[in-house]
Amino acid sequence: MLPEPALPHPATNRSPSAPWVWVLVALTGVIFWPVTRWIVAESTARQQIQQGGLLLLAAIGLVVWQHRHELRLTGDLSNRVLALFGAAFILVGVAGLTHLKVLVLPSFTLALAGCLHALFGARSFRFLKPLVVGISALLVIIMAFPVLDWPLRQLAGVQAAILLEAMHLAPGLALTGTTENPQLILTVGGKAFLVATECNGFGLITSGALLAILAGGIAGRRGWVIATLVPLAMATGFAVNVLRILIICLSAPHFPDHYHELHEVVGTLCLWLGLGLVGWLAWRPVPSLRDTTD
Repeated sequence: MLPEPALPHPATNRSPSAPWVWVLVALTGVIFWPVTRWIVAESTARQQIQQGGLLLLAAIGLVVWQHRHELRLTGDLSNRVLALFGAAFILVGVAGLTHLKVLVLPSFTLALAGCLHALFGARSFRFLKPLVVGISALLVIIMAFPVLDWPLRQLAGVQAAILLEAMHLAPGLALTGTTENPQLILTVGGKAFLVATECNGFGLITSGALLAILAGGIAGRRGWVIATLVPLAMATGFAVNVLRILIICLSAPHFPDHYHELHEVVGTLCLWLGLGLVGWLAWRPVPSLRDTTD
């Protein structure tokens, strides 16, 4: 008579690869720690990017709360996880050898996806995937800020001048400063307004796009729906920013001693207006964008 196979004890019923998961995740954390530190530093250094960081933190809290009964540490490896880690290490190695900083974005994204996939398993990773995409989007936002600051200021100033001209207010738009530090001056009713970095709309445009990605992903929207919402969110952010410039220019003569307060109040109201509209579109899409599986 053959002996019955021994059944694993419940307390020891763990994947044999579990210990290696922690080693691999810890090693990945050490390798990508400089990138993580850079993301945190850049996200807190500029107000326009801080908004995106706060949205991301709120999204993390929401996902953890929604799936608090499903998120469990599994500590298991799979071929997909190994492929994610392998691709991440290859890309970060190539980035180090070639000094191509742009490769940091996909390598960090793959490493983060591999860590979450390894720690929580494939089933829970479905809920965490929007957060990975959101963090990747934040990386793009950080890298894009130095490039888009001046073009967005120009677009905002020119569009505001066009609308003011349509209102028969005879605005003026002048370029001053140096090549390294150009300044755009918008004149309305004899009063000059500096279209500074804070007026470029970068924060509202990128925060709107990030919110569309996060809210749409957490709500379970399909990829094509989110891809439609992102440019719509960016256009909404640009339009609301131009509206903010118009309101400030038209209201400033009535608050000559409280311009700073006016600037902050109008900016805050327009920020909430833009993000509120984008959040509503992403979280509660119009019927034509509603998932057929809802």
